[in-house]
Amino acid sequence: MTQPPADNAGALRRLLALARDLLQAPDLGSVLELAGQAIPNLLLSDGALLLVQMGEREYVTEFDRRGSMQPARADSALLRHARQALANQTPILLPAVVADSSLLGGRHPPSEKVSLVAFPFPTIKPVGVLAAFWYRHGRQIELTRQISTLRQLGELTGAALGNAGVRQSLEGQLAAQSREIAEATRQHAIELLRRNGVEEEIHRISVTDVMTGMLNRRGFFLHAEQNFKVARRQGLPSALIFVDIDGLKAVNDSFGHDAGDRLIDDAARILEQSFRDSDVVARLGGDEFAAFTLDAAQPQVILERIRQNLADFRPLPSSPCRISFSIGIVQCDPSSDLSLSDYLSLADRQMYEQKDHRGR
Repeated sequence: MTQPPADNAGALRRLLALARDLLQAPDLGSVLELAGQAIPNLLLSDGALLLVQMGEREYVTEFDRRGSMQPARADSALLRHARQALANQTPILLPAVVADSSLLGGRHPPSEKVSLVAFPFPTIKPVGVLAAFWYRHGRQIELTRQISTLRQLGELTGAALGNAGVRQSLEGQLAAQSREIAEATRQHAIELLRRNGVEEEIHRISVTDVMTGMLNRRGFFLHAEQNFKVARRQGLPSALIFVDIDGLKAVNDSFGHDAGDRLIDDAARILEQSFRDSDVVARLGGDEFAAFTLDAAQPQVILERIRQNLADFRPLPSSPCRISFSIGIVQCDPSSDLSLSDYLSLADRQMYEQKDHRGR
């Protein structure tokens, strides 16, 4: 039987190096590969087998004399003796075993006998076995010398397999959790977008006049108030215009509310054309409209623009009457303490004065 290296210090260094490499092994395959490389160097065996039971799973790997992993054979004598040693929780030392094909793998030893050792690890409640054989007839004392190395190799490999298994399990759990978190984040983002969309739609509806699509009273004050504050803060000229459709009640009474609705819609189009996109134009309700403009033009210029658009407007042939406006307009003094509502009331009063004067 081939003897192990006499240099115990060298063997210890190789075991320490193996322990370091095994603890860093990322997966089960790497652990088995490292163990296979160490077995022929430390045992000088002609073949070996590692069996580890982890829960309900059994890992079995055979190694040739170069340490290369081989498929485990069901009829392997090494596997048979390894399972027996694990079941009995007792080492098996066989100095002279009859050589057979299941053990030799097609090779012929110098004699008809081989030496075999199967050592379970750890000592208490073993979970694995490291078995090895040599193509020589050995003696009991020679095999006993291999026990320490077998135990250390087996325990290091078993611990590394457990560590790699736990690591892979944790990595799998982390990957699954990462996927769950990513999916939850995606769903949350979708829900936020949906809610934002719903909130934006609710806001749009709350500030929009259904009939004309213009801003309603709430929308007017929400947007005009912002422009009003900018004008006051920067000392910019601005104006507030109040518009009333003349004779809407008479149209409703004489031609029906559908005709009155068409009249309101035509009035909205004319007023939208009379102001810039940056101006705030709204239907306050009924026959009343308002506009706030950051415009340096004099009131008469704004009125003329509205009147020109009125003159250029071509209603549908089915429209029962022409559109006419009563208009009140006031310039807003940025140094004044009057509020936007105060200016709206002043413009409303001017509009009624004009309507009353035209009525007389």
